[in-house]
Amino acid sequence: MDAAALAAACASLEADVLALQEVDAGSPRSHGADQAAEVAAATGLTAVFGESLRWADGGRYGNALLVRGELRDVEVRHHEVRPGAEPRTAILATADVEGVGPVSVAATHLGLKGEAADQVPPLVAALCRRPGPHALLGDLNLGLREVRRLAEPSLACVDSGPTFPVHRPRKQLDHVALAGLRVERVEVVRLPVSDHRALVVDVRPS
Repeated sequence: MDAAALAAACASLEADVLALQEVDAGSPRSHGADQAAEVAAATGLTAVFGESLRWADGGRYGNALLVRGELRDVEVRHHEVRPGAEPRTAILATADVEGVGPVSVAATHLGLKGEAADQVPPLVAALCRRPGPHALLGDLNLGLREVRRLAEPSLACVDSGPTFPVHRPRKQLDHVALAGLRVERVEVVRLPVSDHRALVVDVRPS
């Protein structure tokens, strides 16, 4: 993925918090770019990268969490995966979000080999051990009904409508789940840099 195009697409959202999946840092396939750093420069956000794996030919791959404010108490949590499955991680942090205050956030990308449902409950528990309010963000590779079954009542899942695939979305695989925050607006946005549509949620303290 072209880092400049990714940065421009993220900047167009004018978001205060961004959760990005499948992010490269120093990878030959991405021409050595630090994609999280380039998005941070374009958006004015503070970024943290969470490594999931290292490529054999060099560079790292994982998730990124960005916030308009400060990120504190950052932890990269490794999900349990099945033999032969791609390593998966989550970034947990305290995000000091302008206009909202401190929020405990988890940004993640869950597995594709049937393990995603097993990864949600321990991640929700780890997030909710931190002070509220809470926000879980990411590509969970699960539908809304299953995420609700696994995350509620700890977190309330936002119903956005389908987000995948980008051209003719049929499934909501991308999710925002919240506690202690009120949803004011939900939008699914097509961007030119992903096979998913972006999920945009405006929130306020509840």
